[in-house]
Amino acid sequence: ADGSDTVRTGSADANRSDASETVRAALTTTVRDDDGRTRERELAPHAIGAAALYAVVSRLEAENLPASLDLVETARLYETGELRRDDEVITATDVAFGTDDGRTGIPVTYTRDVIADLLNAESDRSHPALPVERVVTPRDVLDGMLDGLTDAPVFSRAEVAEFESRYAPVLERVRERQRSDVVGAALAAETVPTDTVAEYVEHVYAWDAEDPAGTDRESESPDPLVMKVFETESLGRFDEEDYRGTEPTPAVAEFRREQVIRALTRYAWRNRGDEFSVDDVDLGEIPELKAVLEAKELADLKRRFPALDPAEWGDPPADTETERVKAATIERMVDRGYSRASAELTSRAVMRDVREEWAALAADSDR
Repeated sequence: ADGSDTVRTGSADANRSDASETVRAALTTTVRDDDGRTRERELAPHAIGAAALYAVVSRLEAENLPASLDLVETARLYETGELRRDDEVITATDVAFGTDDGRTGIPVTYTRDVIADLLNAESDRSHPALPVERVVTPRDVLDGMLDGLTDAPVFSRAEVAEFESRYAPVLERVRERQRSDVVGAALAAETVPTDTVAEYVEHVYAWDAEDPAGTDRESESPDPLVMKVFETESLGRFDEEDYRGTEPTPAVAEFRREQVIRALTRYAWRNRGDEFSVDDVDLGEIPELKAVLEAKELADLKRRFPALDPAEWGDPPADTETERVKAATIERMVDRGYSRASAELTSRAVMRDVREEWAALAADSDR
């Protein structure tokens, strides 16, 4: 692409302050051939981010990484200033970065030239209905950067060997992000808004309280139907036979008390004042509710759609669960910034990568 090319972002605003969202966004550009003809090309979501991550990782001192952090985690900490590991939050002020970070590495001009070459190159991809040949994927970008290292005069043999060794962790991080996009889109209708969870928690506490107005604050009466619907449909924990109408059987009552109430800080609830809200309670402390709020793992997908077959994702048979899940997933990915072509390519790559893991999940469920 030359200086006259027009550049458009996808659904993401290129001026937004969130850097991670900016580099995640798809980017569409028009390139001009030698004969003057123009054609549209797309850098798929995460393509720019993949190039940036590889370039930054190449500039880190591998021997002097902050304690317990790997190359990719250190690069992410540089980018966002904060890194979350399960319940732990690590900030940039908590660690000592290498004093020589950034002094050497893959230069921006090299990355620029690799991407320009990919945009101008012909693609052998094809699809009967989608212009997949226009798409440059994150894997294309990383492979282009890797493949050009040996022939680039700016790198020594030692640098080439070092940069090649840093390709795999970057690729793995990109795959993680793509997998999160695809599985998250597939499960989007299965997750529950936080407000709905909060409403359920409030009703459970009111149901359990011998004196709902245990403080000066008035409390609404619990709604048995709200709790039953949440437990049967959102949690999927109980069936109709676990209730007498809307009244819970002992098993349901035990779940509410042992799995919901005891997992929260009862002190905070009992001592709430007029300004107290369920926002003061960490709903993520309840494993059952956390699963509903954060249903985005492959195991969640397998539980929800047991008949889905990743091996058939590329061309699913008609009237199958795979066909229905794929159609819904592609639609949601498009809503979130993908083109249909890049959504097709990305979802295929993810489903290809998870086939063995999916088979292992199926085997575990049969035991």
